[in-house]
Amino acid sequence: MQIRNAQYNLACRLKPRRKFARFGDRAWLFFLPLMFLPDLGFRRSTAFGTLGIGDYLIFPYIVLLLVAKGQPCPRFSKGLRLILIAFLAWTLIGVVSINIRYPYDLDYSAMNFSLFKIAKLALYGLAGILTMKRMRDSIRRRDLCWSLLGVVAVLAISLLLGPGKDIEVRSNTGYINHNAISVTAAILVSYCGGLLVCGYGSRRWKWVAQLIVVIGLTGILVSQGRGGWVATIFAIAYVAWRRGLSSVTVALVAGFLVLGFVSYRMFPEFQKRLDFTVNPELRYQTGETPNETGIDSGGRVEIWLWEGRKFIDATFWGTGFFHRGGSTRINPNGSHNFFIQMFLETGLFGGLLVLLAFGRMWVDAGSREAQQALLTTPLRAALIAAFVGGMGGEYYYGGIPVLALFLVYAPTGALPAMRRARVVSYVGGMVRSPVEVKRRA
Repeated sequence: MQIRNAQYNLACRLKPRRKFARFGDRAWLFFLPLMFLPDLGFRRSTAFGTLGIGDYLIFPYIVLLLVAKGQPCPRFSKGLRLILIAFLAWTLIGVVSINIRYPYDLDYSAMNFSLFKIAKLALYGLAGILTMKRMRDSIRRRDLCWSLLGVVAVLAISLLLGPGKDIEVRSNTGYINHNAISVTAAILVSYCGGLLVCGYGSRRWKWVAQLIVVIGLTGILVSQGRGGWVATIFAIAYVAWRRGLSSVTVALVAGFLVLGFVSYRMFPEFQKRLDFTVNPELRYQTGETPNETGIDSGGRVEIWLWEGRKFIDATFWGTGFFHRGGSTRINPNGSHNFFIQMFLETGLFGGLLVLLAFGRMWVDAGSREAQQALLTTPLRAALIAAFVGGMGGEYYYGGIPVLALFLVYAPTGALPAMRRARVVSYVGGMVRSPVEVKRRA
């Protein structure tokens, strides 16, 4: 009797510690939506660029990831991690040699600025890798999907509240780059919508996801960046083609068209931007831009061709990561194409590494494990949205767009390790039957 009382007293003392440990294991999931908040007055202009609220919150997010329980790096995410390390090492060599290759003498401002951009990319890349390592099992994968719905809700509500505010207020409290936020929302909405179409998740998650996806699509439509519009259209087209003419697919396409019509009627800024895009002559009438015919692409193809010619000036090393203007002859605003820009700034090898990273994620999305977990179509839809957004001018130098890419890849990147962990736990007697192992897979 005394032994039982001692065991009971010990269990009572350990219970609060276990609760705290469980909370610490999941705290990063609750913190994640805060990373995508608008700046709320915390924006700061520095010598290394403008810092948003996400650039401050990334540090506590990494700390929470380090506190949570993890696992050895899975096979899939190992390949992406090696590509990221190789890219960072290559760009670091190119940036350190900027003052040798260009006549800056003792002026190291360009090199320091590029080093800061590399550090920012490495920081968000570390957060993405740690997120994948925290995906221990299917339960944590489901928890991440709930957290992603919170992220989409934060982005969508912020975008919906943005158009009605004064420009000066919005510039201080909103997002730094509206096109980047629009593309980020497109990536996450495409992923959550793909999960919904594929029948992933519990009944409660599906009901909440339907509402969040609708709000997210509306936020993308009324956003200031047209890149999110085009990325979302391509992602929805891929999902419709991949899943066929099912009732869910038809409802998705029809719902998007209805949302577009309603947003066109309700939001004057969206109506104006869409009219200017479809009929550029309206801009000529208002004196904003020269007369154009057809759909207004912002002269993207001409800019791509003009900037792409400069690749021969620095074919091997490139000009340096985020090193533009001055002696480089590259437009300070870039080529409005992330992939062309990477070839210009990091050379042939760096540009190929970027394409290899996207290709690796695409191949991993088609693996047998991803197909069994219903993650193939959602991840590939998100990758298409990211690729189209990059072609339209969104630069993945760091920040929440890069984090969004890692978040949608994390469940797939951790699948092989999660499968092995379930088998080991079954052998150890923690899972009662092989049927439960198969069902949880």
